Amino acid sequence: MKKTWLLVVVAAMMLVVAACGKEEATPSDVDGNSSAAPALLTLETDASYNADTKQLSATVSMTNPNEGPVKVTFNSSQRFQLTVMNGETTVFDYGSEYMFTESIIEETWEPGETKVFDEVFPLTLESGEYTVDFVSLAQVEGAPEMAATDQKTLSVEAVEAPPAEEPAEEPSEEPTDEPSEQPAQTDGAFSDVSIKRNGNLIEVAGYTNVEEFEWSVSDGHNVFAQGASQPTAGGFTFGVLLDEEPTSGQSLFLEMTPIGGDVASFRVQ
Repeated sequence: MKKTWLLVVVAAMMLVVAACGKEEATPSDVDGNSSAAPALLTLETDASYNADTKQLSATVSMTNPNEGPVKVTFNSSQRFQLTVMNGETTVFDYGSEYMFTESIIEETWEPGETKVFDEVFPLTLESGEYTVDFVSLAQVEGAPEMAATDQKTLSVEAVEAPPAEEPAEEPSEEPTDEPSEQPAQTDGAFSDVSIKRNGNLIEVAGYTNVEEFEWSVSDGHNVFAQGASQPTAGGFTFGVLLDEEPTSGQSLFLEMTPIGGDVASFRVQ
């Protein structure tokens, strides 16, 4: 009887020791390595406004602060979100007012690697104080579910009109650096379509009697961007941001198709 109780006690002690050994052998203690989650990309931003040209310039720098490479994913061609606020009023929303290619972008960022994204937006701001909110849209594999953010302030002052000058007798025509804009085009259900291109940014406006239409930008073979638009009171306007600026001399075309209708084609450049 005593031998039987002794065997039971020994077996119980062995089970307790085995359980403790399993608990101590956690992944974070093996070989002294830590299993801490990687950190998000760090975010540095800058914003400025030119009241003369009515343009908002934004610069966003993202850096991998981790000691090892990380996998970074963007769910579209939009790399960051930008919102301009005047008090509690939103005066510009980058994500809502522009179209982006809906393709998942996966990249591997090396330790300390930095990428800079510069954008210029046509924007009319009245004199006053504004805040510019930035949100990084980079998703780091294994990082906590949160986003890196930053905020800048803008002070916009009223621009005084320069004194009137008498026109020169023989004004000379010189090339300017302003965005290229083609004469208004009309095709099918779309009329007075104006297309302005500035680098990889294309702005489109016009008139139509259709309730909704789809659009795409291509070189005749490859589609670079696509989306849909719903006109308001017969008018429409939208922006297209390409992943990269087209090469010199490359022909681009904008196609707009009413739901169940015929394709209308317009030359971008």
